[in-house]
Amino acid sequence: MQKIVIKNFGAIEYAEIEIRKVLVLIGEQASGKSTIAKLIYFFKSLKENLKSESFLFAQEKIPKYTDIDTYFREFITRKFYDFFGYTLNFLNFEVRFYYSFQKNRYIQLNIDSHKNLCLIFSENFLDEQFKKGFADYINLSKIIDNSQKPYIKMDNLTQYSLSYQYLLQLLNNLFENKQEDLLFIIAGRNATVTYSDLFDKYLFASIQIDLKENREKSFANKLQMIDESLMLQFIEKVELIKRVLRKFSGFDGLINYQVNNKEEREYLKAIKSKINLILKGEYSIGNSEEKIIFNKNERYSIDLRNASSGQQECIRILQDIFLNIIYGSIILRIIEEPEAHLFPIAQKHLIELLAIMVNRNEDNQLIITTHSPYILSVFNNLLFAKRVVEKNPSAQSEVSEIIPEDYWLNAAEFSAYSLGNQSLDEEAKYCESIFDSNTGLIAQNYLDTVSEMMGGEFNKLYNIHARTFKRK
Repeated sequence: MQKIVIKNFGAIEYAEIEIRKVLVLIGEQASGKSTIAKLIYFFKSLKENLKSESFLFAQEKIPKYTDIDTYFREFITRKFYDFFGYTLNFLNFEVRFYYSFQKNRYIQLNIDSHKNLCLIFSENFLDEQFKKGFADYINLSKIIDNSQKPYIKMDNLTQYSLSYQYLLQLLNNLFENKQEDLLFIIAGRNATVTYSDLFDKYLFASIQIDLKENREKSFANKLQMIDESLMLQFIEKVELIKRVLRKFSGFDGLINYQVNNKEEREYLKAIKSKINLILKGEYSIGNSEEKIIFNKNERYSIDLRNASSGQQECIRILQDIFLNIIYGSIILRIIEEPEAHLFPIAQKHLIELLAIMVNRNEDNQLIITTHSPYILSVFNNLLFAKRVVEKNPSAQSEVSEIIPEDYWLNAAEFSAYSLGNQSLDEEAKYCESIFDSNTGLIAQNYLDTVSEMMGGEFNKLYNIHARTFKRK
């Protein structure tokens, strides 16, 4: 199990959060949900960043370091400052991320008395086996890079390939996960829908320039640019998604050309039907435009840029879900406010699709920030379906008719936290688990408290009305 412990970082006074296969963070606006999600992404994405940068390290395109430990410290420090800016205005924070809580393997970040970032690795986090494997890969990369390319010895290439595969294995072991496709799906994702492709290109280029300029600044002058960095990655992913969908002429083309198994085709068609339910129409993509078709017979359609805000907010999530299901990548998805501008029934369908996606591989992971109690209720149903069958296996077919089995979630792989909480209870802690391990469900008292808040004013008004009516 992975875990993050945060003290005095931004709006977060203290939070201790278990990061399981599915993690839900709920709270009011400005309660720190996004900050926690971004910190988790920072630590979880280190593996992919190191994998990419190790090649530059081998080519000596980044500064030389005396040892692997120093290199790792400098790399993580650079990434933190590029994401969160210089620490001069930060409180004396402490953030510890456990890649394995059971093995006590963690990276800790805090600041010293001079407001500089400090890193602490747990004992043997970078062990000798990893350091040797990393050094072997670097050395072989240098041999190949300095060779005359047409005359590279085959045994060097074979060694390099084996060394690279070994490095990937070492990185997977170091960071305790096999995830290869990480994406933070930002709030305001409709920016990739409402504007033209040309605008997206200008935006992409502008963000690239800003990030490059920030990277070249000294630590003391760096600005917080994590939002820009996440936006850039998201735009890149959206462009890749659109390219794939355009190549195969949409969801149907992907199913027909990429899937040979008849049963799997029918399954994917059912997924597509659920997507259509959320969109209230059928997604279509041409050479330069995306549309939603509302009536297949009369072919009534609108350009996606003129679609409703709900359709625009969810379309990129739905596309990503479909591609992840069809290609089976090992993923981490962090999604801000998936419910944005969606009716509760559409929220239900969307969470069910996300459950299907995360269940496709045991190493997949889903983290959601939300304001919506409806989403908690949907998760409760998916958890309860699994629990009912665990307690009574003979009920499996009956339960499956209500909630299909591929939607079910395992309580042991689920965590949920409420942030803020002062409006619910003045004595409440800033960060509280709202998952009841005894029932395997989200705590009913939390859901009841939210309902009571929403219905409290009505009950007071009704009592006044009842008393007034009796007087007459």
